[in-house]
Amino acid sequence: MRYFVAVADHGGISHAADRLNIAQPAVSRQIRDLETELGVNLLVREGRRVVLTEAGRAFAARARAVLAASEDAVQEARRIDRGEAGHLRIGLLESASWAGHLPRALSRFARAHPNVRMEIIPMGSVQQIDAVMAGDLDAAFVYRQDNLVADAVRIVPLRVDDVMLAASVDLEFDTDEALSLEDIDGLPLVAFPRVVAPAYYDTLFAALEGIGLDPLIVQEAETETTILSLVAAGVGCAFVNSANMYRPPHQVQFRKVQGLSVPIEFLFLTGKRSGPLARRLEDIVRSIDTD
Repeated sequence: MRYFVAVADHGGISHAADRLNIAQPAVSRQIRDLETELGVNLLVREGRRVVLTEAGRAFAARARAVLAASEDAVQEARRIDRGEAGHLRIGLLESASWAGHLPRALSRFARAHPNVRMEIIPMGSVQQIDAVMAGDLDAAFVYRQDNLVADAVRIVPLRVDDVMLAASVDLEFDTDEALSLEDIDGLPLVAFPRVVAPAYYDTLFAALEGIGLDPLIVQEAETETTILSLVAAGVGCAFVNSANMYRPPHQVQFRKVQGLSVPIEFLFLTGKRSGPLARRLEDIVRSIDTD
């Protein structure tokens, strides 16, 4: 097809052969093979000249488009292989998206790779980890969970967050310092179902038991956004990730509790089979200093 278009564009087999830097008989043979395959005469030979038939003119127009599309496909594949274009599926943990590595990395990546389509998919840590290991996500920002298999992913540790008490601003405490057990004992609590993050749930409630608190759970919600909405409405207090302080709802205050610490590690993950775009994002994540 490329040889035929060259003949059509340059008005003859010899001129086409010169432009292609190929022997003239090879070009003639390719044209005959093409006509045989199509069952159509594309050229009429008039002495040393060749003239396109009507079918040849129509085929030449379509052939040029096919060759152009083929070249575009080649260039796109090369850009994707170089990490300059393509589609990147990134899991996002909403409670950790307001400050630190996550927003900075996405912003820098978008500026550096304007031809890459980032598909941002909000989901919980457990679900993100499963999706990365299954190849359904290229990258993820998660808190470490017990379903994480270290050998199945590439891990970049980002920071360690802790737990704080979220309470309605209408709830007054006698101190501005860290709250004591007496300050919080008996408060109604909003919690997440254990199925959302079993390991973290067990660690959190073991820590509450460790400071002597017998939790009074009045409501459950699956996301911290919903939990904080219920806290703001005065339904109850909640023990939430300290990362939520970067996006505090107007009606919610965050307080430390004496003796209570549930550190949880925030990580960036990519799959072992993730492509060059995920590696580019990983490089950006590693380069960010949030101090």
